[in-house]
Amino acid sequence: MSKQVTILDLEKKSGISKTTISRYLHGVKVSEDKSRRIEEAIAECGYIRNNFAQLLRSSQSNLIAVLIPDLDNPFFLKIIKRLEELAAEQNKTLIIKTTKRSMLTELKTISFVRGFMVEALFLCRSELDDETLESLKIEIPTISLDREFKSITSIVSNNHQSGYDLSMHLLGHIKNGEVMFFSRMQESSSVHERIEGFTEACQKHDKIAYQYKYDVDKGIDFDDLFTFVKKYNIEGIVCRNDNEAVKLLAFLSDKANHNEIPKIKICGFDNIGLSRHMIPKLTTVDQKIEDMCDIAFEHFMNNTCTPARIIVQEAELIIRESTL
Repeated sequence: MSKQVTILDLEKKSGISKTTISRYLHGVKVSEDKSRRIEEAIAECGYIRNNFAQLLRSSQSNLIAVLIPDLDNPFFLKIIKRLEELAAEQNKTLIIKTTKRSMLTELKTISFVRGFMVEALFLCRSELDDETLESLKIEIPTISLDREFKSITSIVSNNHQSGYDLSMHLLGHIKNGEVMFFSRMQESSSVHERIEGFTEACQKHDKIAYQYKYDVDKGIDFDDLFTFVKKYNIEGIVCRNDNEAVKLLAFLSDKANHNEIPKIKICGFDNIGLSRHMIPKLTTVDQKIEDMCDIAFEHFMNNTCTPARIIVQEAELIIRESTL
């Protein structure tokens, strides 16, 4: 068994006093030359910082937690990436936990991360309600992303307006057919707001606001979807997000190529990376999630999370080939 490397070993290797090394390891600024020599010694000796011991000694954990529903949607990966960048700039570490869209799991996860003395908690599309949040008596900065709350500061996208704008664009390129909104049976509040915008746009065009919903536990029944599209002469589809839009575009384009149905115009939300590289390129809504993360993180760093407020981030309609 190899000998554990200590600060004394770093002192011998670097020529820097153990007192200065200790101060450096605890985040105290030292000269650039000493910092470089200490880091070189750490690398050469294979010294492992005991972050847990430092946590016990310090009132600051330098840990931040973000809770997301799942890792399947690239939208949530955007949030993780940006928050991790912002945390790293402040020498903080991001703890990432998934809630599986379950209120019970979310409550357990919040309790778990609070045990690590996290300095802030970011909740993405939380399943909780204001009453439950208030009952938790969370004293650290807690910020909601893409879900509106009264009890905590919330950074949200204008989903209703985005749903309306996207649907109005689609309806303007429909000839004789109908349009529908594609979603799950159980949806987040943000998707419900998009559906409301879609419905309003349909009313503006004197169109029936068709909706097709699938059970997430069973997955998409593409045969049933195909039957629905043909039955109601669907010519355009607004999808709950780009992830779903990509799936439908691939399936229905293949049907159109075999002359089983006319070409279906499809669009989504989130502006994921694939949406601008696929063929045809996908019309979508960019919710400026990086900007939302920036605003949320700034409120945490500036200690301005209270009193609770709702900050609405306007989105951008990006028109591409899939609806033209």
